[in-house]
Amino acid sequence: MKKYFLMISLMAGLVSSSSKAQVVEYYTDGSYPVGQQIVYEQLPSYAPAAQYFGPMPYQNQVAVNSKIRCGSDLSVNSYARYKDGKWSGIDADFCRIFAQALLGDSEKFELVNVDKNGVSQALNSGQIDIMLSGAPASADFEISGDALNAGLLYYDYQKFMAREGDSDDLEDYRGKKVCISADSEYFQTVDDYNKNYNLGFNYLKFDRFSEARQAFLLKRCELMTAGSLELEGMAQFGAKDKKILSHKIALHPVYAYVRNDNNNLRLAVKWIINALYLAEQYDINDKNLDFYSVSDSLEVNNLLGRNEQLWAKLTVRPLWLKDVISKFGNYSDIFERNFGKDSDYHLERNEGKLLKDGGIIHPLPFI
Repeated sequence: MKKYFLMISLMAGLVSSSSKAQVVEYYTDGSYPVGQQIVYEQLPSYAPAAQYFGPMPYQNQVAVNSKIRCGSDLSVNSYARYKDGKWSGIDADFCRIFAQALLGDSEKFELVNVDKNGVSQALNSGQIDIMLSGAPASADFEISGDALNAGLLYYDYQKFMAREGDSDDLEDYRGKKVCISADSEYFQTVDDYNKNYNLGFNYLKFDRFSEARQAFLLKRCELMTAGSLELEGMAQFGAKDKKILSHKIALHPVYAYVRNDNNNLRLAVKWIINALYLAEQYDINDKNLDFYSVSDSLEVNNLLGRNEQLWAKLTVRPLWLKDVISKFGNYSDIFERNFGKDSDYHLERNEGKLLKDGGIIHPLPFI
């Protein structure tokens, strides 16, 4: 796939010719889908090299591609999956939302397979614009990985996976082997947990999550540890004889990241995510959009684009949230559809709930 680069002021954006993605699932043990391979086919270019939208009040502008490219670890089915010619999953929803907000078309997006080891390279090379699920969440990553935190997507927990029929009590795993991806922050947190509870775990460390998963499936270790959504993806898509233990090792925030020299995009992504939380706080949904569209509230009018100034300064299309609410809903709708009561996982948001609902999320005012 050919790539063309365009420098605009001090910001650089990757501009690519139009392409289509064909997804091929592959298997490592003959039955369990562990990832997806993206094969790109060249098509004639028809879109302009870059587009601008809204007023341009700043000297340094975001160069917008003909589509938004989002990184995701596509070996984890609970993040995103391709089936029957369509992407589904929370990363697919978020990428569509960014495409709607920035380009005015929720289908102008591309999901790119990027694991933890490849996030910095994918951002710095321009392969992706935004990294979603699968990125490390640590100070070291932001400092050394040349990445800017662009906002909280959701909270996850680090947990253990065991086999059906084995004990639910961690005391019974004292001195046992634990499979883990050493490239993640999960190793440090489980090692602290191990020392605090004197469990005497022995670690089998692997370069990637997919390798740790394969070793666990081959029964090289009694336990595996990772984020609960990574483990849920295993349990729901093939590993039916496995179970996730209830013990919570650590709370794991999942953030969106952009390249560290693209502060304009960071601001846009941050406030797009914040708007989804604010829409939930106001209980704006597809059934009451008309009511809120004539609100006397300054903040609601800013959110829904009746007052265009703030979104225009962020180079975001002012009416994007109305379109997103109609298509995808507010933050609660997105979470429940992908992870909660309307999904195969039935997970609780817990700390990820709004402050008024018992969580720790408090959206920033959009005024």
